[in-house]
Amino acid sequence: MNYTELVAAIVGLIHRTDLNGSIPNFILLAETKMNRFLRVRQMETTLAATPIVDNVITLAADIADVKALWVPGYEGTPLKRQSLDSVLASGLSGTPTQYARRGAQDLFINGGGDVQGVLYTKIPGLTESAPENWLATEAPDVYLYGALIQCAIFTRSDKTAYEEAYLNAIAELSGNDNRYTGPLVARAR
Repeated sequence: MNYTELVAAIVGLIHRTDLNGSIPNFILLAETKMNRFLRVRQMETTLAATPIVDNVITLAADIADVKALWVPGYEGTPLKRQSLDSVLASGLSGTPTQYARRGAQDLFINGGGDVQGVLYTKIPGLTESAPENWLATEAPDVYLYGALIQCAIFTRSDKTAYEEAYLNAIAELSGNDNRYTGPLVARAR
């Protein structure tokens, strides 16, 4: 589903033409919420070996979260995510073992050298000028119900049915992701 089709679907379900100008905001608010908690393989990107400068690496603006960080050569030993206070208390030199978010884009790390890892990117914004993205293509129901929830909040309507459909769509998307990326299990023949 592209942006125009999504807007048309929302208009068709809310049966109100006076909200047409608000629909882009409903979509934006839904994306904002999705970027806060949705973490699936389509959002993953690799962080190449990056130097730690004064215990900090700065992430790009399109990064939503960290999946895993490690010191190059120690891929089997990921850094542990901790509170900033814990990282500061652990000492700030040597081989890194911990990290914390500091502000919107900085990761504070308790050591020096390089780190690499896997990060989660934000969902690319869906607009008239950028009418498609992976989520609208693979799970248009997530967008539709997410925007309808925002519309219901705006109009002070009952959002229960939309929330249930939204959570089911998220669960299906996450379930598909887990099915393909879960641990290998040995089975007897």
